[in-house]
Amino acid sequence: MLRTLTAAGAVLAFAATAFSPGTAAAADDPPPGRVLIQVTTITGHGCPAGTVAVAVSPDNTAFTTVFGGLLAQVGAGSKPADSLKQCRIGLSVTPPRGYTYAVDRADYSGGVHLEKGASGTVLVSNYVEGTSYVPKKLAFFGPADEDWRLSDVPDPVAYAPCRPAAFTFSIALQVDAGTSDTPATTSFLALDSPDGNARIVHRLSLKRCPAT
Repeated sequence: MLRTLTAAGAVLAFAATAFSPGTAAAADDPPPGRVLIQVTTITGHGCPAGTVAVAVSPDNTAFTTVFGGLLAQVGAGSKPADSLKQCRIGLSVTPPRGYTYAVDRADYSGGVHLEKGASGTVLVSNYVEGTSYVPKKLAFFGPADEDWRLSDVPDPVAYAPCRPAAFTFSIALQVDAGTSDTPATTSFLALDSPDGNARIVHRLSLKRCPAT
């Protein structure tokens, strides 16, 4: 399920596959200009600086963040620090002039393998500057061996103030060995995609700001 890519390989693969026709529906009345997004901060031991890339879809309806994979594990061959992996990324988001933005959906996916007695947790949060947010959690209990998906859909959708506003998102993967046979088995929880990279898609909604 998991393959390892170098940082350069991850960015190259991302550039080729980040967006394909049909990944997001076009807006009924798209604004002129482009949404500009820059990575401003990266913290956590799951996504080292230099491995993160962000691209905005041609129609401004989504952006994809990719880095070299996120894997938490316990058991044979694991270190104590491997049981928790987390990543927090801060972005500067500048919508077209006269518009503000919201993130109305975030999609995460990966794989999980848990031995009997082990458990795992995915915890995500998405925060637009000047708004509130509620973290979303997904739990697994062994035995389990499957792919997983998690969508964070805020209700209500919160728009940023009518100015350039930061967006921050985070993900934490944690595996608890519980009563599993750790000397002989390994349990893991991964954020990944078929090419081995961690790939997170955020859907954008743009709204015209009030006239001033």
